Amino acid sequence: MKRRYADRRNNSDITEKELIVKEIHEEDFNGYITLLKIIKTKKEWFVDEENRCILSDGYKWFNIYPTNENYCINAMMNNKNKIVEWYIDISKKIGIENNIPYEDDLYLDIVILPDNRIHILDEDELDNAFNNKQITKEEYDLAYETKKNIIENYGNNIDILKKLTLDLLKKID
Repeated sequence: MKRRYADRRNNSDITEKELIVKEIHEEDFNGYITLLKIIKTKKEWFVDEENRCILSDGYKWFNIYPTNENYCINAMMNNKNKIVEWYIDISKKIGIENNIPYEDDLYLDIVILPDNRIHILDEDELDNAFNNKQITKEEYDLAYETKKNIIENYGNNIDILKKLTLDLLKKID
C-alpha cells in the first residue's frame, strides 16, 4: 500500500510547484482541499487511448479529501483551468501529516471524464495485493464498496461532481 501526499513529493516529473492547503468544516463538506499548481515539469503525462494530457507546465491538480471517507478526488485541470478528468483514489485511510493531507492507496482507482465516461483502473493490482496477503479481505471489500458508492454518487450524475469541485475550488483558488 502506497501513501500518497497532496504535495506529490515522490513525483520526480514535477520539478517546480506550489501547494495550497485548506481545512473546511461546513454543512455540505468537511475535510481538506488542496490545490497543487504545477509550474514546471520534466515531462508531460499522456493517458489512455485518447492520449489525454494530465500533467504539463501550468496545470493544476485540485484534491478533495473528505473526512470519514475512503477516497480522494483529484480534479486535473489544464493550463486553461478546464477539467481534463477526475481521478479518484480509493483509500484505506485519509490523514494529515505536517499540515499535508495524504491517502493510503487501496490500489483501485476510478477516472471520470467530463463527458460522463468512467474507467475503472488497477483491479488487477487490488486482486494481486489481496492474493499476496498485502491487504485483508475487509480492505478488499472496502475498496469495492467504495467504488460502488462513488459510481452511484458521482459517476451516474456528473453534475454533482462538477458542482462539488467548482464550489470547493472557489474556496482555495
